[in-house]
Amino acid sequence: MATPATANQFRAFLSRLMAWGITRGYCSSNPVEHTEKIPGGEPWVPWPNWGFEILFEHAPFHMQIIAMSAFFTGQRQGDVLAMVKPKAGETTIAVKAQKTKRTVWIPIHSAYRKWIDRIPANDSVMLYAGARTKYYKTADGFRTEWQKLMDEEPFKRFREERIVFHGLRKNAVINLLEVGCTENQVGSICNMSAQMVQHYGREVALRSLAKDAMKLMEARWSEIEPAAFRNRNGT
Repeated sequence: MATPATANQFRAFLSRLMAWGITRGYCSSNPVEHTEKIPGGEPWVPWPNWGFEILFEHAPFHMQIIAMSAFFTGQRQGDVLAMVKPKAGETTIAVKAQKTKRTVWIPIHSAYRKWIDRIPANDSVMLYAGARTKYYKTADGFRTEWQKLMDEEPFKRFREERIVFHGLRKNAVINLLEVGCTENQVGSICNMSAQMVQHYGREVALRSLAKDAMKLMEARWSEIEPAAFRNRNGT
């Protein structure tokens, strides 16, 4: 396999195939369960602050707004591109996921609404316009434009640190979890299973546990502080 991500994806597909075979009597066990993922195969890191700064400074608006839609809604790239322009006064965007065929209704965040309102007026019902077209007829057209953008010198750090478009979906999950949303609430917006929300948001859970642990240590420090520490600090 060319990359760890490709190998891990093949492993996941093979595991699903074996599981399908077990339930239908074609095999009795899933040997893939006894294998491990290849380290470095998780490329979807959330965008850091510097990523947005570079995007806003060097990308054209029609590319910025698509990235912002992924950031605020947590949808996959293809589903973002298929979004229909909300009518005046509408407070939600309906998205039919290509992968699950489910439709989700996503409330429009006030900050996201400001981005939508900046979209130049045209007679297309689609939310976005391409560089030379009224809308993207296929996701390939956008991907070609996006890759050309990422190949430019200002985006060199994106390439070096493997910051990709799909990472914005992880930003959306993390943001929702950080403000206290439940896994079901996050899944209802991002069109994602609770298991996948856990997978995307495991860093949030670890940070939350660490914060809670340190709060407990702060509150009960007087019970465990070594005498040498008190003498040295003069307390």
